[in-house]
Amino acid sequence: MSNGTGTIEHCADKLHMTTRTLMRKLKDEGTSFQQLKDVVRRDKAIFFLGQQGLRINEVAEKVGYSDPAVFTRAFRNWTGQSPRDFRQQLLTDSEA
Repeated sequence: MSNGTGTIEHCADKLHMTTRTLMRKLKDEGTSFQQLKDVVRRDKAIFFLGQQGLRINEVAEKVGYSDPAVFTRAFRNWTGQSPRDFRQQLLTDSEA
């Protein structure tokens, strides 16, 4: 799941439990596999957007999105900003 594309089946296997057990345990904690996956993708995207030389479509690919438009929509849902605007803000803040 290093690029955000891991499956719940893979994670459950690594944790030596069934998929259903993992889903139940996550529900008991008030979360879901998709929510955790989105948090990881968001955090990685923010990190990669801070890296000079990576284009938005490269960041999208690194966090598991094959379509940059879908990544942009997800990123806007996570942060309220487009990846481009977020990056610009990072650059502006670092110059201040």
